[in-house]
Amino acid sequence: MTSCYLTIDDSPSPHTDAMIDFLDERKIKALLFVRGDMIDKHGMESLIRAVKRGHVLGNHSYSHKRFGELSYDEAIAEIEKTDTLIDDVYVRSGIKRTGYYFRFPYLDRGDGDPVERHFDNVVEANINDDPRIIKIQNYLHDKGYTQPFDLCTHPYYQNASIKNAADCLMTYSSFDWMMTDRHKGKWDYKTIDDLKTKIDHSDMKNHQGNILIFHDQDETFETFKSLIDHMINKGYTFLDFQ
Repeated sequence: MTSCYLTIDDSPSPHTDAMIDFLDERKIKALLFVRGDMIDKHGMESLIRAVKRGHVLGNHSYSHKRFGELSYDEAIAEIEKTDTLIDDVYVRSGIKRTGYYFRFPYLDRGDGDPVERHFDNVVEANINDDPRIIKIQNYLHDKGYTQPFDLCTHPYYQNASIKNAADCLMTYSSFDWMMTDRHKGKWDYKTIDDLKTKIDHSDMKNHQGNILIFHDQDETFETFKSLIDHMINKGYTFLDFQ
């Protein structure tokens, strides 16, 4: 069997409670990268519930702006504002926060490059060599941010600049966002079946600890459920974070 880490960006949404119920029924734990503005919009009750059920929260910035468009001080403010909200979720849940995890919006790590869309091209590159990236990486390391993906065997994670980064990267993007109204038909994958075929033709089956990116948005829930069940039916298993 092939193992995966399930990470979900952009929580909370109106579907977060239903998404957690769906995952719990399948005994899958997720790392939810939360947006501060979405907590302020939707409240933190669904996140408190998720934490109580054994899911883990990470930081996905406050307003989901590309970090390449922000000054260093603005970038740090985005992280810290959301971190305060995450701390509050854990306090209110009565669960101790045991790790600090951060994912950049669009995987723009401070240099303006949305790495998620071409991550397969960075295996041989040093992705931490831009001074803007280095400065934010140093901040994250100093604050204790890490990646909880110790069992990942994918070749991407043989690249020291990926494996030792303070922010949480990935090995596979579901591209579920391509099914939303504003994106549908404009990208390579136009249907849920296309995304299932993408899974089937990927190299995930050759590695353990694959790091998946899905999204918790208004329009992604049906796609999320369909793709997760497809992976289960294909024999994929999901790793815990605690």
